[in-house]
Amino acid sequence: MTFPSTPLRSRFGRRLLALFVGCAFVPMAVLALLSYRHVKQQLYRQSANRLQQANAALSQAIFERLLLLDATLKSIPPQALLQLEVSKRKPVQVPKPPLPVRPGNQTQAGGMDGQVAMGGIMLDRSSRGASSRPVPPRADPAPSRAELIAASQALIAGLDLLARQRFVAVEFVGDDGKRIEVFGRLGRRPKLTPRDSSDLRLGLPLIVTEHAPGEPPRIYLLRRLVRRNEVRGTFVGEASPEYLWGTLEQSMPSPTTRVAVLDDSAYVIFSSAKTLPLAAAGNRTQDPGVVADAADQSYLSASSEIRMTEAFASQPWRVVLSESKDEVLEPMVEFTNTFLMVVGLSSLIVLLLSVSQIRRSVLPLEELQKGTRRIAQRDFASRVTVTSRDEFEQLAASFNTMATQLGRQFNALATAAEIDRAVLSATDATAIVDTILARIRDVFPCSVVSVTVGLPDGSKSLSSVIQDYESGLRHVARVAMRGQDVQAILTGPEVLVLRTGESAPGYLEPLVELGATSFVVLPLSYQRQLSGIIALGERFDLVPTEEDRVQMRRLADQAAVALANARMLDQVRELAYFDSLTGLPNRLSYKERLAYALEQASRNQKMVAAFFIDLDHFSRINDTLGHEVGDQLLRHVASRLRSCCREREDEVGPAFATLAPEVARLGGDEFTVIMPGLNDPQDAAKLARRIISSFAHPIRVGTHEIFINASIGIAIYPFDGEDLDTLLMHADTAMYKAKEQGGNSYQTYSKSMTTTALQRLTLENDLRRALDRNEFEVHFQPIVDAYTGTVVGAEALLRWRHPELGLLLPSEFIPIAEENGLIVPMGEWILQAACVQNRAWQDAGLPRIRVGVNLSSRQLKRRLTDTVSRALQLSGLEPRYLSLELTESVLVNHHKEGTEALHALRAMGIHLAVDDFGTGYSSFSYLKHFPLDTLKIDRSFIREIAIHPDDAAITTAIIAMGHALGLRVIAEGVETEAHLSLLQKQGCDEIQGYLVGRPVPAERFEEHLARKRGAAAPSARRQARSPSR
Repeated sequence: MTFPSTPLRSRFGRRLLALFVGCAFVPMAVLALLSYRHVKQQLYRQSANRLQQANAALSQAIFERLLLLDATLKSIPPQALLQLEVSKRKPVQVPKPPLPVRPGNQTQAGGMDGQVAMGGIMLDRSSRGASSRPVPPRADPAPSRAELIAASQALIAGLDLLARQRFVAVEFVGDDGKRIEVFGRLGRRPKLTPRDSSDLRLGLPLIVTEHAPGEPPRIYLLRRLVRRNEVRGTFVGEASPEYLWGTLEQSMPSPTTRVAVLDDSAYVIFSSAKTLPLAAAGNRTQDPGVVADAADQSYLSASSEIRMTEAFASQPWRVVLSESKDEVLEPMVEFTNTFLMVVGLSSLIVLLLSVSQIRRSVLPLEELQKGTRRIAQRDFASRVTVTSRDEFEQLAASFNTMATQLGRQFNALATAAEIDRAVLSATDATAIVDTILARIRDVFPCSVVSVTVGLPDGSKSLSSVIQDYESGLRHVARVAMRGQDVQAILTGPEVLVLRTGESAPGYLEPLVELGATSFVVLPLSYQRQLSGIIALGERFDLVPTEEDRVQMRRLADQAAVALANARMLDQVRELAYFDSLTGLPNRLSYKERLAYALEQASRNQKMVAAFFIDLDHFSRINDTLGHEVGDQLLRHVASRLRSCCREREDEVGPAFATLAPEVARLGGDEFTVIMPGLNDPQDAAKLARRIISSFAHPIRVGTHEIFINASIGIAIYPFDGEDLDTLLMHADTAMYKAKEQGGNSYQTYSKSMTTTALQRLTLENDLRRALDRNEFEVHFQPIVDAYTGTVVGAEALLRWRHPELGLLLPSEFIPIAEENGLIVPMGEWILQAACVQNRAWQDAGLPRIRVGVNLSSRQLKRRLTDTVSRALQLSGLEPRYLSLELTESVLVNHHKEGTEALHALRAMGIHLAVDDFGTGYSSFSYLKHFPLDTLKIDRSFIREIAIHPDDAAITTAIIAMGHALGLRVIAEGVETEAHLSLLQKQGCDEIQGYLVGRPVPAERFEEHLARKRGAAAPSARRQARSPSR
């Protein structure tokens, strides 16, 4: 935020001004508002009281005038009406005597004799009936007709003077419909409702108001005149507005007060203003102070009712008095103007005082802000000037002191920061040492400096780099770090100062030789480990200040951290790119080197050979001798591979005199070799033969001598792949091809390998779904008695009916199932299917035979007894009709778990057989440990038994040994009569092969079971069994 010269242009100044003005103006505004509200309410209350009082008085005056109107009609006697009727029928002109008439509207006075003077004529009020007529003065004689007419005219004149001021016109309407105009003439007669007529008949005076469009309201007073034997009818008088309302405005509380009279239907009968407040017109309450709004003006109003029912047969009227709010509040106008002038003047004074005070506060802040901006721009020489003689001036003085100290420290920190950046950006120890030697004089001046880097252990010398600043020379010397020197550095002060004359330790000898007499020693330690020292020397006494000590210690700490980081980077780089067990480049490093070799080969038009090496049967060594022996063996293998790649000649001659093969370990027992810059692919084959030959000699690991073989796959760039991934994949494919051929060999990649690998991958994927799709079938091959030809058993053989490839034999998919573990669920399936089928044959009444099922080594490890028990239980087959067949290799390699499982199965009553006997280890000692029932001679011995005497001798020995051990012997692969004849002579018990039947589905196998005995065998077959059996 910037503080300008004008205080009000700053946000701080405006906030401060708003605070000052607000503190002054808000109380005044609140006080003015409360005062105004109080005075206004007081004026409203007083005005409402006046309106209420005037309303009550006005209502009473109107009511009294209505009573006078009624009294006027009531005072007219019937005789006057008769006289008026006579005089109007026969008018006689007589001179009118002067009548003494008093001005004004006077009420007639009556004497004690019952006479009333009306218009100067005395009327007898006591006379009643039809004989009632005017009574002349008693002294006068009976009047003549002329006198009566004169008297009638005088009566009319008197009535005019009395009633004309109160009525516009008065008529008498007789019951016979005759109208007698007392005076004036009614414009129209009032309309009476049935109720009004009823009230008149009861003798009650009636007031009726008539409203016509465009005309002022008319007020009629009706009174019934009923006298026996006299005139009967109704007086109808239209009240004079001037009499009824003429003097109302004179009784108003103020000239601005408006009055209105409303009838029971809220029609306006009289209003002193042209417009009447609407709210007042509809207000039927008598509450004073009710505010009424008319158009755009506000009014105070008060209303009251004229209770007409007390004297008239009419609904009450309502009198409304109203006064404009503006007129009520008119006395406050002058007070308000004066108050506003006072408030404005006060606000102006507050504003001026606030601006003056804000300026005194903002200007010092502006100076301080400019000073901080100069410091941010590294200008520490400028000073802040403030002469306010208050805390701001003290703050400015402190600020100037701080700027001076910051200036001194910044120069030192700038130099240290440059050293920090250089030290921390270095990634190796040499660059860090160079930076320290180049910049340390900026932190603390000295003549010579030495930097010793390493992990001193007191048993060897370390390298120390010495810089002589006076001569500009730099050299490296060896210094000895004794154990007591290291201990003294670790337990001593963080900055060790040795003055002239003090004994210098041996690691400072190179500086002493350069003439230094005083020293400053900075240990380089990180996480309590000494990684080196920095020694500063001078030819005179060094006296570092406390600030110098802090800066030097800080530099030493940063250098120690940088050296530790460099060491960790070296370790991380080694872990990231090299195998920790063998020290060979790892997979990541191998790929980077191979990618670089491919790039160079593409640029130089050369070839690159990628080797993929896998040790044969390495898992056996881990399983039998342990992983520690396996790790040591891998180290020896890595050493032999490096030796093979360093040699320059093989059995053929010079192989790769200019080549530099690189060995790497991918993981486990997998190794790789890169041969860059090849001109002839045969050089790769020569190296492969050299590697295989190197493994011909045993490797000694501890007390063991281990023979190990390797399978090698080779892919050549650019023939077998132009990118890294393709080349590695093809080398791996070639390696697996070498393993398929028995291992201990090498194979170069060919496109047919990829086709075979893809077919194998496709077959493996289909195999995983075959069980779910129910694609497996069980075929049965009969086992018959060698002498009678009777079917005594069958072997269950698995077949896979592939949806695209058709029926596949076990040799095409069983090896794949063994590798990926699918052999376990497949074995369980065929075991269950064989038991169910055998039980089904027995239920069908066919001969009871024993069905044999082959087991794999994986099944022997997976709770075989539980699996067999479940299959027998689900199928309902007796255990004696099930035979389980295992090969020699399975029995020997899984001796421990095999012995337990086979004894458990034998205890269940299951028949056990050794399949393919004679092809495994042929260590006959295992035969006495396993509870076996049958030996099955492998077909490889039967195939040429009639031709080669050696095969015949082997079968004779196997049969004899089996019989000696109490075992039955079955010969597999019997295909000719010659085979059968020779086996019968050797005493073989049962035979299996194409001679007696091929593997067929269960439906066709039932044909073998249907025959109780086979067809008659040749004469040799029919001979009795030898007694030697």
